[in-house]
Formats: sequence, structure tokens, C-alpha cells
Amino acid sequence: MNDDDPSAKDTGGALGRGLRLLTALNDLETATVAGLVAETGLAKPTTIRLLKTLVTEGYAAQDPDTLTYAVTPRVSSLSRALVGRNQVDDAIQAVLDSLADSLKWPTEFLVPEGDSMVIRLNNRERAPIRLRLFERRRFPILESASGFAYLAELPGPERQARLDRLGLDDQAHQEVVDKIALVTTDGYASRRFPALAANMRVVSVAIPGGFGALSLVHFDDVVTLAMMEEALVPALRDAAERIGEHMGLKG
Repeated sequence: MNDDDPSAKDTGGALGRGLRLLTALNDLETATVAGLVAETGLAKPTTIRLLKTLVTEGYAAQDPDTLTYAVTPRVSSLSRALVGRNQVDDAIQAVLDSLADSLKWPTEFLVPEGDSMVIRLNNRERAPIRLRLFERRRFPILESASGFAYLAELPGPERQARLDRLGLDDQAHQEVVDKIALVTTDGYASRRFPALAANMRVVSVAIPGGFGALSLVHFDDVVTLAMMEEALVPALRDAAERIGEHMGLKG
């Protein structure tokens, strides 16, 4: 059904499309209309109409120079009821900030959400080495180092159930299983991120208990493989253990 068809504009449908757009705008941090259309699958007229509503209601704003959109601080009011439940985030942020002081490179804390890993917290403001920000906060599990670190930590049956939900063919499934085995052997996952820079790499370790992953961003022509394995990875594992303890998970 065309989402611009008047018959489709029931209250529930309009609310669902609005929430989808707000979620995408929050994930992308800043976005053009075309970017939001590509991210949400909504028609362009619908996207423009919903953006106007979000701006009118104070949940989004448009930069007059770049014509891009971003969420406003009012969006945080939507999660006000969760503040008491998420006090552990302060403790996790302290772990990330300590990691920034010791390793200098920025680190992201990601959690699983559906078939993606989503950045929940980071230490980019604290890390002295400033790198270009990711264009989004959501990464497919099978296209990210954090995703493979997370999968490698899961118990066998739970991991298999998750892979089954991805609907992979036999060959793709075996390739994923082989990659997970390698991550298990190495104790970390690593992946190049050429979208930001040709020499940029992400290294990830799992949070104990399958809660998520820590990903550290660095340049592989600055950090050698030996430096990564002997300094960065052990520090990440230590931080992951502490985060697991804060989450009440078994290290």
C-alpha cells in the first residue's frame, strides 16, 4: 500500500511512520531528506510531511546552511521514565572515559537490537585522538566487528537461533560460522572501515554474557598488529569485564 494513499493514513499507520522516521533521524544524527528516504523506505512526500511535523512539535530542527535535519534535546524527554532504570549507564560511561585516558583512541559501546548492533555510549568527547564520526549509530550484525564479537560470545543454541533468523543460505551460513570460529580463537573481531578512511580499522571484544561489544577505532598504519593485540585488546577486555560486572553479568 502506498503510504501516501489517503486510505493508508489511519492514526496507527501515521504514528508508526512518524516513529520510524524519528528513530532513523536519531540513528543518523544528521540527515538529508534523501538520506531519510533511503533509511526508512518512506516516500519522499511522506518524509517531508513528517519532518515538518517533527520540526513543528520541537523534536527536530533543520540546519539552514546544510538543509540537513537533526533531533533536538526534546527527544530526550521521551526517555525520561527510563532514567531510574538506566543509572548503570553512568558507571559504564566512567569505564569508557577511563579507557579514553589510557588508550587515547575513541571507543563505542554497542548493544544488539534486532539484526543490528547499535551504539549506546561512547567516549569520543573524552578521547584525545579525534576521528571522524560514524555517519550512523546502527550497524548490521554480519557487517560489523562488534556483531561478530557479540555472536562469538553467545552460547551455541542462542547463536544458532539468531543465525537462523537471518535466513542465510548454506554457503553464507558456513562462512559466518567460520568467521565466528576465528573470532573465538583470536579473542577479538577486527574489520576495516574504509567508508571513513582507507586505513581505518575497528577492533571489537564482547561484553561477557552476550550483552554487547566494545569497539575501538584506530588507524592500522599507526597501530601495528602487535600493538593492537598486546595493548589495545587486553585493555578492551578489561573494560568489557567491568561493564559486564556493572550489568550484573558473569565475567
